Amino acid sequence: MPSINETRIIFPYEFKRGTSASKTARNINEAFGENLFSLATAKRWLKKFKEGDESLENEERGRPDSVVDNEELKRVVEVNPRQTVREIAGALEVSKSSVSRHLQQIEKTKKLDQWISHELTEKQKICRLETCSSLLLRNKNDPFLDRIVTCDEKWILYDNRKRNGQWLDKNEDPK
Repeated sequence: MPSINETRIIFPYEFKRGTSASKTARNINEAFGENLFSLATAKRWLKKFKEGDESLENEERGRPDSVVDNEELKRVVEVNPRQTVREIAGALEVSKSSVSRHLQQIEKTKKLDQWISHELTEKQKICRLETCSSLLLRNKNDPFLDRIVTCDEKWILYDNRKRNGQWLDKNEDPK
């Protein structure tokens, strides 16, 4: 039994003879075996020839080539390395997943900026120590802490470090 690609050559022949799609499908199936080509396939090929396309090759299918130019992406990232993937995708008018995939291709990774400490300086610590010491001394002379009403409050240090990230090469350190 011949392959589908080998039997496609019959379609231009039947088209030039003016045979209908149903008769073309029936002729091919009678000669080469049942259900080799359906009526829909015959209609599609004859329509293609009628439109002037006499190529017997299949049309390209699948995922289209990416529209993200890696050089353009690199320029956009280098202009502002602190952009999010969403902002870059909006600027290039592509999907976020495409931007993420191409950022990996150009070997850019999101790294957090260096931490700038907002903790107490030595001077601030000394000032707090002096204030607490003076309050304790004052309490010895005139007990005032007994008059403070608390409602079982707990004081917990909440360290909410918000750090920005930036796109850098894999081996590059954050600034």
